[in-house]
Amino acid sequence: MIPCLLLPVPLIVSANVVWPSLYILSQVYCWYVIVLGLVVEFFAVRFFGKASWGKAAVVTVVMNAISALVGWVLIPVSGILTEFLLLPFAPGTFQLSHWIVDYVFVALVNTCIEGLAMTGIFKYRFKRVFWWLLAANAVSVALSVLVPLSNFD
Repeated sequence: MIPCLLLPVPLIVSANVVWPSLYILSQVYCWYVIVLGLVVEFFAVRFFGKASWGKAAVVTVVMNAISALVGWVLIPVSGILTEFLLLPFAPGTFQLSHWIVDYVFVALVNTCIEGLAMTGIFKYRFKRVFWWLLAANAVSVALSVLVPLSNFD
């Protein structure tokens, strides 16, 4: 219930609370991170999902479009969840533990959204795609964390 009450609060106002997830979110929507993430996930769908080249392209674009729309809300919410979980043990939003947990949550959120899209639209089995999709998302999210904005702007 508390996260629902926080949704109307502008992200800029709550930026000091969910900074790591907002940083990841801002990077995830940069063109070079999108392209690199699509390439990683395309090859994962192609080889692990055993899809043809064309189907892999369609699956990758559709699941990432859905993930982008839903993730725009869920990624900051996962950042708020991180803070509720970690602040009693590790106060300070900028601590390494907060960044690590935010990274894991963002990868899991993307994996769940994309896995459900693959299940609902393309009839894959969620249990069959979860682990390799999580690995692909871990790489994609790592790119958004490790590649600084200033390199390509």
